[in-house]
Amino acid sequence: MMTTNTTVFKRMGNMLSLIFSDYNESRAFRSSFMRLVIYAILFIIGYKLNLVFDNVPDGRIFDGYAMAALFCGMSVLSGFMNNMICIGGCLTMLIFMVIKLAVSMAIGIIALPISVAYNLYNIAKAGAALGNCSFLRSK
Repeated sequence: MMTTNTTVFKRMGNMLSLIFSDYNESRAFRSSFMRLVIYAILFIIGYKLNLVFDNVPDGRIFDGYAMAALFCGMSVLSGFMNNMICIGGCLTMLIFMVIKLAVSMAIGIIALPISVAYNLYNIAKAGAALGNCSFLRSK
């Protein structure tokens, strides 16, 4: 049985395959676009909630950046520690998750600007490939 998210992504991939000549170009565009949308949504959520840096001037910007950086760090860290098994009780798992969140925040603070720049580069590269399509050019 196919979930709704998979169906939406497959439909988006089918539409992009009509535009881009290469499947890898459409996949790179889709993943870069979705990452940037997720970063923007998480930044807005963190900006609106203003949980951590409430007393700091411009603390809302720090909260938004921290929320987006946490997701970025978790996605980077999941590539290394995705299938890691921690043997122990509930307290051990809780300590493991706290440490993983702290490490992912530290990684995300550094990796978020790099990831945003890389995703913008992929979108610009896909836009250049889209500009070279023959059926979009006016004659």
